[in-house]
Amino acid sequence: MPRTLPIINTTAPVCCSPIGEHSDDPVADALQIATRLKALSDPSRIRIVQELASCAGHEMTTTDASALLSVSEATANHHLKRLQKAGVLAPRRDAQKVYYHLDLDALRQLGAVLQVRCSADCRCA
Repeated sequence: MPRTLPIINTTAPVCCSPIGEHSDDPVADALQIATRLKALSDPSRIRIVQELASCAGHEMTTTDASALLSVSEATANHHLKRLQKAGVLAPRRDAQKVYYHLDLDALRQLGAVLQVRCSADCRCA
């Protein structure tokens, strides 16, 4: 006897929703996210972000980053500046020292884009 085939609900979405939230300017958002991901593509920069994320309100100077990475202060400064330029870190100047901390809003935006969500309002069908 032949088996019966399952009934397919044709009104349900056929795929997952696009990655991230709908945006008024998706091109600009994509460029910003790509810039942040590019800055995070270096293992040394990932290490800096990991260290800063280990404690709420944690800050780091170029000297701290140099010791963490076992590199010269010039190299550490380069990594910190790349992360700052990408919007991952924010600086705070205190006299002659610059303290860097995570820009939590930027990291939340990055996390929201990378989080895949399936929903009934799928626009990719």
